Amino acid sequence: MNKVKARIQGNAIVVTIPKAFHVQPGTEFQFKKGKNGALLLTPTKKVPASMKELFKDWHGTYQQPDDLADWQETTPQVMSYGKKTEARFHYLH
Repeated sequence: MNKVKARIQGNAIVVTIPKAFHVQPGTEFQFKKGKNGALLLTPTKKVPASMKELFKDWHGTYQQPDDLADWQETTPQVMSYGKKTEARFHYLH
C-alpha cells in the first residue's frame, strides 16, 4: 500500500496521487468523505485520448473569428538550431 502525507498548498490541503495509479493530468473527480474518514475520489469525466474522441459528440459548425480570417494563408517558417527545430508562423500580406 502506498502512503502519502497531506500538506498545505495555498488555501487547500493536498494529497498527491502516486504515478503508479496512472491518473491522467486534468482528470476531474467527485470527492466524498466516507466512513471512518476515508476519502473517496470518483472520476467525473474521462480525459480524451485523441482529438477525434474529444470532438466525437460535437455536431456544430466552427465560427471563425474575424481576426483569424487570413489564418489559412499563413506559411510556417521552419528553423533548425542543431538538434532543435522550431516552426514560426508569419502572415503573408
